[in-house]
Amino acid sequence: MKIGFIGTGRIATAIIRGMHLKKMQVKKIFISARNKKNSSFLKKKYKKVSVLNNNQHILHHSDIIFLTITPKVGKHILSKLQFKKNQTVFNLMSTIHNSELKKMIGKVKKIIKVAPLPMIEHGIGPIIIYPKDTFAENFFSKLGEVFSSTNEEFNKKLWVMTSFMATFLEIYKTNVDWLRKKGISEETGRKYLSRLFESLSKETLNNRSVNLAKFVKSFQTKGGINEQLLTKLRGFKFFNKLQNSLNTVYSRIKK
Repeated sequence: MKIGFIGTGRIATAIIRGMHLKKMQVKKIFISARNKKNSSFLKKKYKKVSVLNNNQHILHHSDIIFLTITPKVGKHILSKLQFKKNQTVFNLMSTIHNSELKKMIGKVKKIIKVAPLPMIEHGIGPIIIYPKDTFAENFFSKLGEVFSSTNEEFNKKLWVMTSFMATFLEIYKTNVDWLRKKGISEETGRKYLSRLFESLSKETLNNRSVNLAKFVKSFQTKGGINEQLLTKLRGFKFFNKLQNSLNTVYSRIKK
């Protein structure tokens, strides 16, 4: 199996590192030199990685193609490239759907929309796949938990959730900053909050059958500090604004 990456940004780097971590059977990996820092790092670290200066050469040598470029770049370069009919193309571009991509690259039979996250580097995290495909599911199940569907609208709605990562990290940063200003070292604050959020995530996994409204209530004591903070944020309409913001992301993705 020979794999090519058009684009060598963070996600491409994370996937390649994840494949090596899980010792996946790959004969060769071809990447572009566009991101010199990432391509140099990957070439030095992994013997199977080769850097090619021409995207068409990557296509020529590869059985599987990862499109790890932005939609803007994709619209600019993909129609100029010649894909092979028997290649499998993994489409990682958020706002370019398979039907649109098919018009750009022509004769390729198998196009799979995939949403891996940076955590794939460690072999963890959810991975969204559309449409359901046995090869894609087997490939990515080694790198995380697969969520696949034959329903494109289902797929698009899950993609919206990937937009929450930076917001989550901003919430994390806000709490670390607050602790630091109160005299707690950043190292201690980060360690504590990482463990707090990790344990809360595990609680959600261990209580998947519990009604969510009751679950939220179970973490509050009448007159307690959890109730106080939640009530304050609800008063600011924080969660309404979050819902509205998710709707704007969905409007962009569902086109």
